[in-house]
Amino acid sequence: MDLLGNAINALVIGAVVLALASLGRGQFRALTARFEAVDQRFDGVDRRFEGVEARIDRLEERFEARMGAFQSSVDGMRSDLTRVALTVGAGPRAAER
Repeated sequence: MDLLGNAINALVIGAVVLALASLGRGQFRALTARFEAVDQRFDGVDRRFEGVEARIDRLEERFEARMGAFQSSVDGMRSDLTRVALTVGAGPRAAER
C-alpha cells in the first residue's frame, strides 16, 4: 500500500511541477516580450535625442558665425569712431591724462 501511495504522490507532484513549469515559461516569455518592447522604445528615444543633438550643433554653428560677423561689425564701427574722433581733434580721456 505504501508503494502505491508513494507512486500516486510522485505522480501528483510531477504533474504540479509540470504545470508550474508551463506557467512559469509563459510568464518568462511575456516578460521577455515586454522587455523587448521597452528596449525598442528606448531605441526610439535615443534616435530622437540624436536628432535634437544634431539640431543643437547646427544652431551652435549658426550662432558662432553670427557672433563672428557681429564682432567684425563692432570692430569696424570702433575703428570708424576712432577715425572720426581723431579727425575732429579729440584728445585722450580725462582718466588717461
